[in-house]
Amino acid sequence: MRSDELDFNALIDFMPESGAIRFCGRRAILVHADSMGALRKELVETLGSEIAKVVLTRYGFSCGYEDADLLAAYMHPDSLEEFILGGPRTHMFSGIAEVEPDALELDRASGRYRMSGRWRHSYEAEQHLRLFGRADEPVCWTLTGYASGFASRVLEADMICVETACEGCGDPQCAWTLMNASDCAPELAGLREYFKPLNLRDRINLLESRVHERTRELEASEQRYRNLIEDLPEMAFALHASGRLLHLNKAARLRLGVSEAQLPALRLKDLVLTDYTARATAFLKEIAARRSTTTLDLVMRDAAGLPFPVRLQVEPVLKDDRIVGYSGLALDISAQLERERELTEYARRIESREQQVQDVINEAVYILDGQGRLSFVNTRMAELLGAAAEAAIGHAVGDFMPAASAARIERDFARRIAGEAGRPFEIALAGREGGSVVLEVNSTLFVGRDVAEGVIGVARDITARRQMERELAQANRLSALGQFASGVAHEINNPLGLVSGYAEELQSLLDECAPHGDDARFAQLRRGLATIQQQAHRCKAITANLLAFSRRQSASLETVDIGLFVAERLAFFNDAGLTRGIELTVDIAPGLPQARTSPALLEQVLQNLIKNACDAMNGSGRIDILARAGSEGIELEIGDSGPGFAPGVAEHVFDPFFTTKPPGKGTGLGLSICYAIMNELGGRIACGNRPQGGAWFRLALPLAEDGAGAARNE
Repeated sequence: MRSDELDFNALIDFMPESGAIRFCGRRAILVHADSMGALRKELVETLGSEIAKVVLTRYGFSCGYEDADLLAAYMHPDSLEEFILGGPRTHMFSGIAEVEPDALELDRASGRYRMSGRWRHSYEAEQHLRLFGRADEPVCWTLTGYASGFASRVLEADMICVETACEGCGDPQCAWTLMNASDCAPELAGLREYFKPLNLRDRINLLESRVHERTRELEASEQRYRNLIEDLPEMAFALHASGRLLHLNKAARLRLGVSEAQLPALRLKDLVLTDYTARATAFLKEIAARRSTTTLDLVMRDAAGLPFPVRLQVEPVLKDDRIVGYSGLALDISAQLERERELTEYARRIESREQQVQDVINEAVYILDGQGRLSFVNTRMAELLGAAAEAAIGHAVGDFMPAASAARIERDFARRIAGEAGRPFEIALAGREGGSVVLEVNSTLFVGRDVAEGVIGVARDITARRQMERELAQANRLSALGQFASGVAHEINNPLGLVSGYAEELQSLLDECAPHGDDARFAQLRRGLATIQQQAHRCKAITANLLAFSRRQSASLETVDIGLFVAERLAFFNDAGLTRGIELTVDIAPGLPQARTSPALLEQVLQNLIKNACDAMNGSGRIDILARAGSEGIELEIGDSGPGFAPGVAEHVFDPFFTTKPPGKGTGLGLSICYAIMNELGGRIACGNRPQGGAWFRLALPLAEDGAGAARNE
């Protein structure tokens, strides 16, 4: 009979009256696939995957071997090929799988056999996926066992079926290869172990022995763990899920003054001070909600009744995803808190020391954070910004300085943050006395924790340096102009003397020739000669000023009482008519120290400034004269009630030949000479506009050594 002629009805005989089924003449039973799945589940979970695989493979081998033995009598196969193909047919009859043989190689002479094919709808793959999900290895263990047993009986040789693909692993179908056991590759040699007889009793005894051994190990490990916990220097405890104490180690019992007999009546909240009871109760609820190790700082009371701080580290104990208790440590953090306090105090002292160093440094220091806002300013920077250091923190620089200066700092900040190099730059801020302060700023990236956190800048006050540079430039300019003016004056004086002399001689001759001439021409001639004389004298006065400007003054310095000097000079100017029509106010500070100066040259300067003030007010107005002690010595200020300086004029009033007077009214040398005289006297002269209107000139005179001492004595 051919294998494809096998008829299921011919092989099976149903006998419902006796409650039996016969397959190939031997009693058989129908088994649900889910029942086989339940058996697989029990075997895997009880004995493990490897033992379950052996059992089911051996079961399949036995079934295949028995079916082949029975089928031989019923099939009467025409050939060996037809006989071995009968196995796949019985697979399909039993509902095990749909079998599709692929290739069959039989060499009876050498005893070498090979067969391959596919299984579809394997009940084993279906059950394994249902129970365990996708597997990493093939799971059709009874099918490979059946094929191995059937082929071994039919071919009378040791045959092994190897599953090369499996639906249980996610493959679209199961694939298999049947071969001689001796032909298995070395990596498949282990499969032969699954076809050897299995002594379950020995296996179970071995497992029981291993379980007992493992139990003893666990008990010993648990005892070691208990001993370790008991001998810990830290306080360890275990809690019931309700918060009741189950265990306190020896260190905790000694520290807290608690005996083992007291434990069942105590809860965690009973070990802390009253103020922390509610916090301890809430702490356990928090751990239950988070289901993870949690810490909390509390205060407990020791056996002597003294409080001490602890840090609780507690974790929940879970069983079947249910909290059955808590275990934890109570760490005494007294020393840690003391160290933290000392470190905080040390850090505060370091910060205070750094702040004092920053405050002592005359340079202004600022730090901009990553958003360009002030995160630090020292005292000097706060003074320049006109705000308290605390008030400046968190603000943009534009909130405290002119827009142009703020924009310059912001541009530098953007370049620094972008990683670009920067050069020193200058900004101007408003001074406390109405002037401006010029700052030279150097900046760099501010790096903290190896990361750029902003920009730090140092601003140096260079106002005095700029003033000195201007004064030096002014002195150089005056020196050069003085040399030029001296040459011009000398060259003009000689021909000017001849013009004046000849005019005077001509006028004498005219008076001799026509002493009483009424002729209009003689009168015109006399007026012309008089005009020549007047203009010649005016030119001589100009050249005298030029020579005075060019000539370094020979200053004979002496100690001068400025208050007395000003009073005497003003009285003299008043008698000479210099201050006619002008209201004078004088304010001399009491106890004013003496100055080291030249009275004659100082009088020249004072006279020139008062005359200019009178000219600016057209001979009518008020002049305020103030003498006081200043930072550079004695300050003498002359202020008027005139129109003041027009914009841009104050910067040039000390330049030679600069004047705001109409033509013929001034040479523009008076204030230049005053400037040169003050330099010669070792002092300074400055000017500006008064807030109430009018202009002011301020003279700074150096103190006499004995005058300085007198001032300190007073």
